[in-house]
Amino acid sequence: MAATILEARCVAPFVVRVRFSDGMEGEASLEPCLFDWDLSRVPGLTPELREWLRSPEHFATVRLDAEAGTLAWGDARPFDPSVVYWRVEQYRVPVTVRTKDGTVLANLLLGGRREVWTGGLTVGSAPDNTVVVNRPGVAPHHVRVRVGGGHHPCYFVEVVEGTTTAGGTSSSTPGVKWRVPMEEPLLLELADCTVQVN
Repeated sequence: MAATILEARCVAPFVVRVRFSDGMEGEASLEPCLFDWDLSRVPGLTPELREWLRSPEHFATVRLDAEAGTLAWGDARPFDPSVVYWRVEQYRVPVTVRTKDGTVLANLLLGGRREVWTGGLTVGSAPDNTVVVNRPGVAPHHVRVRVGGGHHPCYFVEVVEGTTTAGGTSSSTPGVKWRVPMEEPLLLELADCTVQVN
């Protein structure tokens, strides 16, 4: 049986934070379904409902239909849970933490891109980081990474505490920031390990 939605709430225009019965959770942007996709890809979405849901105020009235295990607006349930599930999974951010000799310490699958990058991805040994790396030499709040750059997307790497190397640049001065193009996965070197963000 396919996973059903157990929790749902609107967190931004056309974005729903959801938790599924199989443990998957994260943010699903349904904006492409409402503005870009051909209606045949979402059989339950009528032209009238689609137009109504294009209003952020209307979209924000989303609720969980616990009996059907999917999202609902009034009596309408236009999205099969599998569509929402795919939208969450598609935008998750994979992170791999390795020692410099290649031993994998952790494989993580973080929430959706908007969820991860809105506040920036933080890496350090303290438990309140997005990525916790509990290794000797890794500071409690070692580094923060944001994304931006418009037409030339890049990572903005900021040293919080501790020495960080990324994109051929290294610094141990708190507050120092530099840009790394997003053409390839980001590799952060901290103490004796590498954190790869895809």
